[in-house]
Amino acid sequence: MIAKIKTRADFGGIVNYANDQKNKKKSAILLAYEGVCAISNKTIADSFQIQASMRPKVKSSVKHVSLAFSPQDTIRFSDDEKGDTLMVEIAKKWMEQMGISNTQYIIARHHDTEHPHCHIVFNRIDNDGNLISDSNERIRNAKVCRALTKEYKLYFAPKNSKARNKSRLRPHQLRKYNLRSAALDALAVSRSWNDFLGILKGQGIDMRFNHVENSDKIRGISFCMDEFSIAGSKLDCDLSFNSLCVTLGNVTTELIIQPHQAITSSGGGGTSNEQGWRDDKNKDSQRNEPFYKPSKRRR
Repeated sequence: MIAKIKTRADFGGIVNYANDQKNKKKSAILLAYEGVCAISNKTIADSFQIQASMRPKVKSSVKHVSLAFSPQDTIRFSDDEKGDTLMVEIAKKWMEQMGISNTQYIIARHHDTEHPHCHIVFNRIDNDGNLISDSNERIRNAKVCRALTKEYKLYFAPKNSKARNKSRLRPHQLRKYNLRSAALDALAVSRSWNDFLGILKGQGIDMRFNHVENSDKIRGISFCMDEFSIAGSKLDCDLSFNSLCVTLGNVTTELIIQPHQAITSSGGGGTSNEQGWRDDKNKDSQRNEPFYKPSKRRR
């Protein structure tokens, strides 16, 4: 179960999208609503707008949420009253745990994808004229989705699932996905840092320890493959330096890393020993040296 949250400025357009009953492909069904006149999409949008007018200075009073479930759960959300009831129950619990209450909303189900999903449109201006906070909503959303997935025993995709549709990823997303997959696969079968580094080396992945400025203390770890580099913590929480130390042990004890050394998958660019160390004369320049020359950004 995942929820994608977007902020909108206009009720009319998003209500027409969510409750588009004329589109045969979507076959939208209005499952539930609160505080709006549901005669038509126009009356729904007008109801939202009237309440939002209590806080005219708030420009982004519209929230749109796409609540999607795995195709593995299709049987749980059958296209009948039982499946619709379960979807509404979970949607309402999601709103409750996200702190969305005492306000107008609609819940509409679509049928244009393989996975069951519904759309929630709610008013950030509640019935008393108070603004519903969206602070840290991405973090809170992730926690709520995990909790509800566990509570309702919905399908949990494997952390390094291969089922993702790669054809829909953009080039930079695909590079990150491939690097993450390779690193997590290597970690899954590794029992030590030497195991981990050996598998990464075989796949052409470089790894570097990042140090605190003007210090020998390690503050993080980065991975690089096909001229794409990224911090381990940005790839996955299990690939952060601290998490890797918990899983694989103390890296300084096992590998005895010196401040001026970086781990690479090849011996190019200077002398290297059997374990793939690269020794640099300039300690400070090596510490801050990027994996590759960054391209200039367009302004």
